[in-house]
Amino acid sequence: MVDHNTTNSLPASTPVADRRTRSLRSRATHEIQDDVPHGATERREPRRAAVALERARIAARIADDNRGKDILLLDLRQVTPLVDFFVIITATSRRQGHAIASEVDQEMKKLGEAKLGIEGSEEGRWTLIDYGDFVVHIFSPEDRAYYALEEIWGDAPQLDWHDPAAGESARAEEAQPGPAEGPGHESES
Repeated sequence: MVDHNTTNSLPASTPVADRRTRSLRSRATHEIQDDVPHGATERREPRRAAVALERARIAARIADDNRGKDILLLDLRQVTPLVDFFVIITATSRRQGHAIASEVDQEMKKLGEAKLGIEGSEEGRWTLIDYGDFVVHIFSPEDRAYYALEEIWGDAPQLDWHDPAAGESARAEEAQPGPAEGPGHESES
């Protein structure tokens, strides 16, 4: 029989399980959570992040075409080494969420993007599609409010996901002087 009083300095009245747990904790050689490096990970392929960003933007535009709401594109590269981008979408119905997920998946297959996994598509409350460098989250309004990913990842910058060509033409139209603007007025861009 082992005398627990000699193996650690806890009183004999402490339950055996508590003494064992405290003993193991005292021997731990690492912190509970390791520091996350600021620069996240170094990319061996410089274009990989650019391709992931463009594909995340495509996913956001597909969601917009399917009437997704409150679409966000978060840049997580400086926040976590796990993933580069999140696309967060609210779908107002299960059918709409399924349609968005299906169309994103079809388009990514056409582009040769390998899907690592999909979760929650049956329930339609939170569908997660993992493409490695970017993850698409499609939420019901209630689950989006409950999980609040944009608050959890609040340090991540929000990126513009709109079509750059459409944005250029819209900015060009805004720059044209309208009837109320004269040559001395500058439009706000």
